[in-house]
Amino acid sequence: MSRRFLTFLLIILPFVAPYPTQAPVFNEKLKSQATQFDRLTLLNDNEAWLFNFVQQNAYRKNPGSVVTANAANFPAVIGNGMSLALITLAPCGMLPAHIHPRAANYVIATKGSIRTYFFEENGAKLIVNTLTPNVMTIFPQASLHTMFNEGCTEATLVSALSSEDPGILTLANSLFELPTDLASNAFGGDISGFKNQIPSLASNAIAGTRACLARCRK
Repeated sequence: MSRRFLTFLLIILPFVAPYPTQAPVFNEKLKSQATQFDRLTLLNDNEAWLFNFVQQNAYRKNPGSVVTANAANFPAVIGNGMSLALITLAPCGMLPAHIHPRAANYVIATKGSIRTYFFEENGAKLIVNTLTPNVMTIFPQASLHTMFNEGCTEATLVSALSSEDPGILTLANSLFELPTDLASNAFGGDISGFKNQIPSLASNAIAGTRACLARCRK
């Protein structure tokens, strides 16, 4: 097993934190209402229908962030069938490879040039595209995907997900949850020492390739 591949695993591991529900009692009450009118009665404050992405704790400019308005932090989405994310990527910033088990993902670029990759199943082609402002792509539900700001200026994207609770999972992280001997066998070498090297998660985005960082420092 090559060191380069193990380095790739460490790159994609940080993207693992779930969104904790901020008001579980209120959310449960909303979900228990018989009709949308009943939910509207509970959401009777105008500001209950507003969500400011840049005021969320997860928002970061460097190396970037994914801030999602979903059932966990924006109760108004409950009963409306989708969630929405603002993706910010610093120069050379990237999102580690991940899947959304319960949602298809529609992504449109609003600033910058972003390279995207997705892979849906064994034997299928790896789909590679470049998003520029006003260009979108789709990551099918549960497809493995990632995106990389290949430019030297900030990039931003808007991501619509077809579920109030899309979920998130990294392939490598799930493999590390298996017994170490089984995971090591899958990768053809001992990976027991790498789990302790997983970086802490801050904002769901990480710095990109060394080549890009060196180019943008010039």
